[in-house]
Amino acid sequence: MNLNNKKEYTLKEILRSIEGTFKGLFSKTHIFTGISTIEDNKADKITFAEDKKNIQKAEKEAEGLVIVGIDDESSIKNKLEVENVRLTYAKIAKLFNPLPYYNPGVASTAVIEDTVKIGKGISINHNTYIGENTEINDNVIIGPGVTIGKNVKIGSNTIIHPNVVIERDTIIGKDVTIEASSAIGSEGYGYVTVKGQHHHIPQLGNVIIEDEVEIGASVTIDRATQSSTIIGKGTKIDNQVQIGHNVEIGKNCLIVAHVGIGGSTTIGDNVILAGRVGVIDHAVIGDNVVVGAASVVTSDIPEGKFYLGNPAQDKMKEMRMRAVRNRLPEYSKLLKKLKQNEETDK
Repeated sequence: MNLNNKKEYTLKEILRSIEGTFKGLFSKTHIFTGISTIEDNKADKITFAEDKKNIQKAEKEAEGLVIVGIDDESSIKNKLEVENVRLTYAKIAKLFNPLPYYNPGVASTAVIEDTVKIGKGISINHNTYIGENTEINDNVIIGPGVTIGKNVKIGSNTIIHPNVVIERDTIIGKDVTIEASSAIGSEGYGYVTVKGQHHHIPQLGNVIIEDEVEIGASVTIDRATQSSTIIGKGTKIDNQVQIGHNVEIGKNCLIVAHVGIGGSTTIGDNVILAGRVGVIDHAVIGDNVVVGAASVVTSDIPEGKFYLGNPAQDKMKEMRMRAVRNRLPEYSKLLKKLKQNEETDK
């Protein structure tokens, strides 16, 4: 977290922040003010080139620093050779990424209950409400219009964007990001139906967000009926995702936009759910599973599998079935012809 919102770095500072070998004409005191495309790469900008086409373009057009792979043989004037080009670019881009809503202190229009505990270096922006017995650790940034219920715990270096709602008893780890208008700990969707009437089952549990989780905009995560809805460490959730009550998501998962996960589902570590995937309630998805876009998971998935389709099934089986479906018009014509031949023979 760049608490100083620094806007420029010397080459020496850049090299100190990443692992790589600089080859070029710039001095260690050369100043960079940001990142750019190859086409717009001036002397004070940093860009990257990781394939032959872009390396050739950088040779002709780049005037600043170009991140390339190890043992690059191009004639780029100033280059930084690294093991992983995109990862290095991401790390450097973060240096120039300004902290949103970083305004140390508490805004005059914020309402904070007397029993709230607040750490050091806090930024609490306008029109925020924080409920009783909540604990907020050091260097947390809370954007405008955020509502935080009672008995909430928020770890250090967490950033909460505008209009987020965090309901009671939620536990949020450190280095978490929650984008605008998400609702954490909302009431779970649980009903018992008797004689045609739907009776709501109170959701008395909570939500636990572990360290280094990133939650996109307009995400809803329901609190559990009795225990906890859990989002594992390092998991990244895209915009407009719905996670039902009692769901447990493992570590380092990628949940892409418009995914819906039914209640009491268990998802292992390193799982990828592509865009618009739907998961039935009480499903169990093993570690290292990939589910393709717009698939509907209606049964458990063993670890390490790639599932696809509606209903979702093993990718190879689904692809074979799709191949057959694509030829149905041809098969239909063949059947009609066979039928006509039969009638002629009669």
